[in-house]
Amino acid sequence: MRELELDSSVKNRKHSLVTDAMVLLSKTFHASCSIGLAAALVAIPPGRMARAENIIGGAFAPHLLDAAASEGAFRHLRVLQDIASESGGNRAAGTVGYDRSAEYVAERLKEAGYLVHFEEFEFPFFEERVPPVLLVRFPDGRQELAPAAAFRTLTNSGSNNVTARLRAVSVGLAEGPPLPSASGCKTTDFEGFERGFVALIRRGTCTFQTKVENAVAAGAAGVLIMNEGTDGRTDAFSGQLSELATIPVVGVSYELGRSLEIAARDGATVRLEVNAVTGKRLTRNVLADTVFNSDSSLIIVGAHLDSVPEGPGINDNGSGSAVVLEAALRLAQGPTQARGGVRFAFWGAEERGLIGSRHHVASLSEEMRRHIALYINLDMVGSPNFARFVQGAAATGDGLAAVVRRELLAEFREHNLGVEERAEGRFGSDGTSFSQKGIPTMGLYAGAGGPKSEIQASLFGGAAGRPYDPCYHRACDTIENINRDVLEQNTRALVRALNVAAIAAQR
Repeated sequence: MRELELDSSVKNRKHSLVTDAMVLLSKTFHASCSIGLAAALVAIPPGRMARAENIIGGAFAPHLLDAAASEGAFRHLRVLQDIASESGGNRAAGTVGYDRSAEYVAERLKEAGYLVHFEEFEFPFFEERVPPVLLVRFPDGRQELAPAAAFRTLTNSGSNNVTARLRAVSVGLAEGPPLPSASGCKTTDFEGFERGFVALIRRGTCTFQTKVENAVAAGAAGVLIMNEGTDGRTDAFSGQLSELATIPVVGVSYELGRSLEIAARDGATVRLEVNAVTGKRLTRNVLADTVFNSDSSLIIVGAHLDSVPEGPGINDNGSGSAVVLEAALRLAQGPTQARGGVRFAFWGAEERGLIGSRHHVASLSEEMRRHIALYINLDMVGSPNFARFVQGAAATGDGLAAVVRRELLAEFREHNLGVEERAEGRFGSDGTSFSQKGIPTMGLYAGAGGPKSEIQASLFGGAAGRPYDPCYHRACDTIENINRDVLEQNTRALVRALNVAAIAAQR
């Protein structure tokens, strides 16, 4: 991993912030949230009031928007990078790096005058100690060690070292281009499967969890899931089980899977080893509220704060968290009427399956959910080969979603910046937790690991056919992976939209 050396003033500031946040966490408070969440709130003095020269006609002066959209969000990324570099190279949920990130965010919000709530929850923790091993042993005595680049452990795999015969399960391989697969999706696929064997299953149709549960029920000692072989599904892949497995589970490339299927027919044995720490751990969301009229609508603005274990996650999703944090700080400096009816949320364990945001939504009563007029999600908003996506932008009418859509698009277009509107539900991020409960969602997004199209390259610039973010879920997702221009543009758009929508929510 590339580490960024920060100047001594940044380093000293960060250490002071973390120390202050540790003191904050050691205190116990007994207040309740103004919309009825039974939770411990940090007692905070009233926020700083904006000076008169910062407000023009009840809105932010232009120089405030400029400050929000320049160094503001990027300075938070500098701190998150520093935290990751000093915490084993990542900020994954359940690690010191994540806890320090949460402390930094909480302290900044407390200083701005928000009521800060740490919402704890439990999640399945998984961390590999060493890379997995896959060794094929043939009946004639030959042994072949699978190349490390051809297979990966699935998150939440069981940890074990097993040696057993290999058996292919309805993989459906034949001459010609591979067809879509439903291998392992039904219990009948395992008819005649010998208990104690390792199952070779092909990806497709149903979830990894379903395939593994069916294999476990059939008595499999381990599972190899080969990629499907269709367009875009040929390489070794990273996957995640929704629950901790009791047996080792790895994903293998399509090419390796084909050779394993032949080996299984020849009576081969495999040694499969996964060495990982598994179990349950506590982590937390960070929530920040202003006191507001319980009869008014509530807007929640959120971003996941955790990274994947493979890297510091400065774009995914330090960028979204930095923009949300900076927007919260700027609203705290604005007119009082622009600060009510907004909750800022920093979700934990998104990379483990949207666990933090799902926990939050599930903890709300139906009455409290009805107060939520809109959820705005920011995930990966500083991608180097970026697009400007406004997600869930089909909102019409005069509701808050329409207000936010109008202001986001207006900010981009008034600066002659191309933007692409996308339907709600296209991205697997925390907005899903809200939309599944019938809560309108919107979001800003700059692209992940998929390729940029020719049309998008003509609209946004950059390289067609290349990933929006080539460091997606990799160790190189450092502060050097950020496009500061698009980070600035997304910050400016969010601040503008919230300044208008927060006032509209109270009418």
